[in-house]
Amino acid sequence: MKTPKPLPPPTDDERRIAGEAARDLRAAIADPSTMGVKGVMHVDYSRPRRSEWLTTWSNLPGFFRSGRHYTHACLPGWVYARHEIKAEMIPDLEALAERGVRPIEATGAAA
Repeated sequence: MKTPKPLPPPTDDERRIAGEAARDLRAAIADPSTMGVKGVMHVDYSRPRRSEWLTTWSNLPGFFRSGRHYTHACLPGWVYARHEIKAEMIPDLEALAERGVRPIEATGAAA
């Protein structure tokens, strides 16, 4: 199995966006009405033949739900369960924003 190519160090803009995303997600957990308008789209892949439904929210750019899994554009390759958003995704976004550190090791029960 080929190991994935490491990502380049985050730019100042990526760090700023990650900080804003962490703040917005904390606010959305405290008050779900701040999430904005919910958008749902269907993505149909031709190879392999499969599809999925993606959910986004207008005030949470880069934050997606696919089935029971959540992802964020600032954390490519990482997938979180709902209960991991507060415990893992937000701290990962904050670490990226504050120290420029990307997650390198899964910390959930599935790890």
